Amino acid sequence: MLLSAHVLCAVLAAQVPDSITIDAALARARAARPRVATAAAIVERARGTARLGAMIPNPTAQLEFDDNAPTTKLTATQPLAWIARRGADLAAGRATMDRARADSMQVLADVARDVRRSFFGALVADRRLVLATEQSALADSLAGLASRRLAAGDISGLERDQIALEASRARIAADQARETADVARAELARAVAWNGEPPRPVGALDDGLADAVRNITPTMVTDLPVVRGAVADSAAAAARLRSARIARVPIPALVAGREWGSGNNLILGLALPIPIFSFGGEAVEHARGAANELAALAAETRQASGAQLASALLRSERTARRAVFARDVLMTDARLVREGAVRLYEQGNTSVLPVLDALRAERDVTREALVELLSYQHARADLDAVLGRWP
Repeated sequence: MLLSAHVLCAVLAAQVPDSITIDAALARARAARPRVATAAAIVERARGTARLGAMIPNPTAQLEFDDNAPTTKLTATQPLAWIARRGADLAAGRATMDRARADSMQVLADVARDVRRSFFGALVADRRLVLATEQSALADSLAGLASRRLAAGDISGLERDQIALEASRARIAADQARETADVARAELARAVAWNGEPPRPVGALDDGLADAVRNITPTMVTDLPVVRGAVADSAAAAARLRSARIARVPIPALVAGREWGSGNNLILGLALPIPIFSFGGEAVEHARGAANELAALAAETRQASGAQLASALLRSERTARRAVFARDVLMTDARLVREGAVRLYEQGNTSVLPVLDALRAERDVTREALVELLSYQHARADLDAVLGRWP
């Protein structure tokens, strides 16, 4: 009968030589994932948008010739309405930057969640492969022992056939586990932008489990990136509404110039817009609708995010407790039962049925334990994404 350590070495040797830890996976994703570059691009685009909204309009020049006089007139007109709207436009730009920073933070957090989920998914698949390979080797060993005991007249042919059937099932399970592990490693390679053969994850499934609950600190809902982004949108819309209202006031433009010809005169005056065809009410109505819509959306986002944060915190805590129990109790008990049943069978003190039951129970229990450990890692990754933080 093969020991777990021996089987583990054999399985790992059959895999690709490249390996990667969770810290290395996160670092590589941050350096190589194209999506990470969008985080900086979002802020850069918002910075340009903010500057466009706060730009001082350029003056316009006008050159006139009069052959009758004759005279030449050159004037420049500088709009002054931007002075009154300056504060509101700058506020809208600052809010746009706040939205961009929140979006950038969320992009990085989502990439980290993708990496953690892929990494621990591949790690669980590797653990299942180790278990399936170990059980297949154990079943083959028991089948050989059963054949020898049948030849010695100690057991019936039915008992030997039962063990042989279990060995065949174990081989199929091992092949299925190998396929699942290959697919999971390919997904991990995508998540970390790996070139070449997919890497093998190296680490502990219970990473961070000991401090899972203690590391969770109270967080204000308003600090979540998704809420900060929605609040920033509402603030920007409110600032644009103020700007639209100010724009309804007819503010003159400054006109300055010079005239040559029949006279040599300086020109200084004001050009006042006349609201004949539009009083600016349409722009105000549009801005008011956008402000009301985004204010309501910000309130809705705050409520939904509060529920999402509470759910993520609860799930992280509950999955951590179940994972600890599965790791410390279920897996240990299943292994002890299997070792005891195999030992009794090797000594001829029991039939094959307890051995088969023990093998199946260990397979099922270990699968359940791995699911709980993976659920904890997924919950932890989701909580970090909700909080908008890089692990």
